[in-house]
Amino acid sequence: MAKLTAVSGLGAKGPACFLLETGRARFLLDLGYGPVPGLWPDVSGIGPIDALVLSHSHRDHAGALKLAPQVGNPRLFATSTVLARLGRESEGTALPLHGETEIFGIKVRTGRNGHAPGGIWLHFGVEGGVLYTGDYGIESPIYAYDEPPPAAAVVLDASYGDYGDSLKDCANRLSGAFSRGAVLAPVPPDGRGPELAYHVSTACRVMPCIGADLRASLERMASLERDSLRPGVADDLARIARDAPPLTEPLGILLAGRADASDGEAAGLAARWEHETGPEIVFTGYFPPGSPAQRMVDSGRAKYVRWNAHPRLADNVALARSTGARIVMPAFGDSGRHLESWRKAFAPARVVIERDVAL
Repeated sequence: MAKLTAVSGLGAKGPACFLLETGRARFLLDLGYGPVPGLWPDVSGIGPIDALVLSHSHRDHAGALKLAPQVGNPRLFATSTVLARLGRESEGTALPLHGETEIFGIKVRTGRNGHAPGGIWLHFGVEGGVLYTGDYGIESPIYAYDEPPPAAAVVLDASYGDYGDSLKDCANRLSGAFSRGAVLAPVPPDGRGPELAYHVSTACRVMPCIGADLRASLERMASLERDSLRPGVADDLARIARDAPPLTEPLGILLAGRADASDGEAAGLAARWEHETGPEIVFTGYFPPGSPAQRMVDSGRAKYVRWNAHPRLADNVALARSTGARIVMPAFGDSGRHLESWRKAFAPARVVIERDVAL
């Protein structure tokens, strides 16, 4: 019998790390850090792992690779894009973006997760199918999403709890901020950053000013990583990378990393403008407690307007239905707030928030 253990990432926002034991091999699914600074998964009691399999390269899913020696330095598996972004091309085995492979005798199917360059969901051919989505999304205007196959157990991205607004709703709210003059929107260079650059350029018909890290990411996505994108998007991203002005004066829509304004170009600009009346500052994603983003939102200097980068509850329910899941483990969400909503929404599937579950 297979067993699934939530090492970290269940019950609250935290670093992704899940252990799947199949009887033939032991798989560690993601090994993240944060998003709260200093938050590491406790892998001290796991023992040797056969394979470390990454869903994507974001820090909260792949930022704790230095802990790999504590679990026996297992073989690393990820897509070629993720290995390249992590600087691990020579150390890892590349997985297909959308396809099928075998790891230690277990059939593993993958598909694009609609969330990040090279990002994938992972389906293990054991016990009727075990699906680990990592972070995923179906609404992205740029990242492609592939439907997963049937699975008896699903570990899904419940970051948004019982939230239900659409990306169109988010865009409508953002349009107000974007139409009032200069606005600084700190963003990650992949994930939401390219999505917002694409949205501003194509839907708002305004060329944003972008930071150097975002420009480099757009160039890479438009060339080496275009297989992660929806059809026709790569040319638009290449155009934005080529034509978007650099960050100089507080004019227009400025997109810069880091997403919580704790580092990078966004940190310098936010510090420069925090105690001035303009430009407007808008954060669009999660920021950790104690970050400059939290300070500025709490003081009223900045606003928070979510841009969907994770699935809504309705998306997760549709996923559970389409896969035929009997067990649902809602990862990365606040179980204290949302457990009853999840149980009602996913019924008749069993919602599991315990650390260990037999499959």
